[in-house]
Amino acid sequence: MSAVMSCGRGVDKRLVLADTLMWTNPDSSLAILEKIDSKSLKGKENQAYYALLLTQAQFRCNIPLTSDTLISKAVEYYSDNHNREHYTRSLLYKGGAYEDMGNPVEAIKCYKQAADNADSTDYRNLAQINFRMGMLYFNSYASNNLDLNKFKMAAHYYEKLNDKIMLMQSLYYCANVLRITDNNEARKCYDKALSTARELKDTTNIYSININYALMYLEDSLCSQAKRYILDAYRLNNRFEENNNYYMMSLIYANQKDIDSAKYFISLPDKSQNTAYDSLLMYKALKEIALCENNLSEYRNFSYQYNSISNFLEHNETKYKLHDLEQEFDKSTKSEASISLGKKKRIISFLIGLLLLVSIVFLLLYLKKKKDAKRMLAELKRENFSHYEQLGNSINDFDSELSEAMGAKLEVFEEIMTGAYNPQQDYKSNVIAHRMTPIDDKDTKFWNGLFAYLNYKHDGIMDKVSSQFPQLTVPDLNFIALMCCDFSSAAIAVCKGYRNIDSVRSRRMKIRDKMGIEGTLTKYIATLKTAN
Repeated sequence: MSAVMSCGRGVDKRLVLADTLMWTNPDSSLAILEKIDSKSLKGKENQAYYALLLTQAQFRCNIPLTSDTLISKAVEYYSDNHNREHYTRSLLYKGGAYEDMGNPVEAIKCYKQAADNADSTDYRNLAQINFRMGMLYFNSYASNNLDLNKFKMAAHYYEKLNDKIMLMQSLYYCANVLRITDNNEARKCYDKALSTARELKDTTNIYSININYALMYLEDSLCSQAKRYILDAYRLNNRFEENNNYYMMSLIYANQKDIDSAKYFISLPDKSQNTAYDSLLMYKALKEIALCENNLSEYRNFSYQYNSISNFLEHNETKYKLHDLEQEFDKSTKSEASISLGKKKRIISFLIGLLLLVSIVFLLLYLKKKKDAKRMLAELKRENFSHYEQLGNSINDFDSELSEAMGAKLEVFEEIMTGAYNPQQDYKSNVIAHRMTPIDDKDTKFWNGLFAYLNYKHDGIMDKVSSQFPQLTVPDLNFIALMCCDFSSAAIAVCKGYRNIDSVRSRRMKIRDKMGIEGTLTKYIATLKTAN
């Protein structure tokens, strides 16, 4: 009925019928449209309506859109608000075309235009716009919980529409985002989505929800709960659809010290079909198996493979700053840029004053930097080198290659610290400290070796931190590794090339807040080491 009411009297009845079936039966809608010879349609309105419906039907039937030419005709026709709902829909599916074509930036622009144009009671289009934007943010690894906000809005509109299938999908993705930061809320969303999937007897989504439920528990090292949900998924088909699920199962059994079962599940998938993420989970399971068997050689090899893939994924994921683009779009639609001659003169005067101010600031920063460096080295001089000497010996017993790399750093510490005890000798500590090149976070060979050493020394401590706090970045984990080696704040500052000790303390607090732990990060790491 709504399709008929939204169109003029001259609209082709076949198009109206196709629109009526679009949401409930898109295959039938597409079949009707494919039988229509577009050249036989009379008038620009019918041509635009046909372009919109055919693009929408293809998108709804999961037929990849390879061009925006067709839908652009509809956008152009409806842009003068011949029909507000159709213009909103045209922008929405033009965004879908760009998304299929691998252009998320243009897709976001179209989705934002569609959202701005939509009527507040147009629940269907608003639901679709928010869901598509949520998927775009989710798949593009955008930050700031933008995906979560969009999925929540989509769920809100789908609930108003009583569309249980899409409500389930929206809740499912809400849970996938929340499981990283808020397990309680994630469980609520998973439970509601799972309940709806069972009501609809949708085994595909029951399977997917159980798998992701298991993954959430596995990330928290709660293997018994993870095992329950992944087995529920396995029983649906007596097999897993993805390789990574077999590796999850293997990892669960390895954590429970059931080595035979762990080896059985890891042997089942065709490893030539592994994605990078599959291989990451595979090496994680193999590491755990090697650790259970006390096979140090294999453990080190698998740790190296795991860390290499992990670093590859960290540095190569497509991370579009789509939220910045969205904000820029909002600004551009509200204001126009125009600078008069008077404004230009004021800007020139302002820039001259700013230049003077910057010069003064740079001078003050230079003096502060010298003072901070002196304070940092003075604190390092007060330390005793014996702890670092023991660390060096322990690393040497573990891996001579890592020992050589770490030894170069420790020699600088020794020269500064031992020089402090000889008042007759003029040790130029600042010069000595600058001889040491800071350890770059991209030096994966060094960090992989250090992670393997700490995992072996403290019962998988770095793997546990990485697994329990997936929100931590590679630089965060590298910082924690130095803390696990009992490096002081001054030592970490020198190793990381920080300007002062306050930077180290600030970094500790930021990592602690990101992890959401009680007390200090130092105490938390000490507790982990004591537990091991």
